Amino acid sequence: MAAEVDSKEVKATGESENESFWTGGRITITLIIGGLLIWWGISRWTTSRVPNVAKPASVTTKNVPPAPVGFVPVPAQLRDTTLQTLDGKSLKLSDFSDKVVVLNLWATWCGPCQMEMPELVKMSNEYKARGLVVLGPATSYNEQRGGEEGVKEYVKQNNIPYQIIWDDGTLAGPLVEAVQGRSVIPQSFVISRDGNIVRHFTGFNVSSTPQQMRQAVEDALGAKGKA
Repeated sequence: MAAEVDSKEVKATGESENESFWTGGRITITLIIGGLLIWWGISRWTTSRVPNVAKPASVTTKNVPPAPVGFVPVPAQLRDTTLQTLDGKSLKLSDFSDKVVVLNLWATWCGPCQMEMPELVKMSNEYKARGLVVLGPATSYNEQRGGEEGVKEYVKQNNIPYQIIWDDGTLAGPLVEAVQGRSVIPQSFVISRDGNIVRHFTGFNVSSTPQQMRQAVEDALGAKGKA
């Protein structure tokens, strides 16, 4: 009889311990941790997937340290391809054969792109007199929601002074392929006066990218060659 009583008491105690473990605070903490893990998994998938160049680019805040890319030449055919600007004009990369060009792939909805643009504006204003041209291709496949008019409105609201190219992939695709890059934005190319890609930047890091890109521009402007 005593053994039966002891068994019942142990069972009752176990039930009490289980009920006390799942307090309101512990339930809340568990839900928060679970939500953070789900958010982290979704975020990682979004920023790491690599679609084809012909598809909308994904966004990356990861900054790959820029190194010389072997002075990869911009294909001659691409340099002479006629490109359309957002204001209806046309241009060719070969028009800037006596300039250093920073070419930045971006999109209106891209957070890192929005963070980077003020730096590009500063650089354009600072180095323009020394021979720098900044170009900002916006691709039609990355701007499917707002289209060309949405890009125009964004440029107007943010007072972007440099030329924006409305690109269907004719420019962006071959450039990314030339450096064996990924289809992500933002992505920038520093092109020397003689038409070589001398630096390639993937992503944007607020603490390192501006300084690194300025140094790349300084090096390209100071390099011997075409003046």
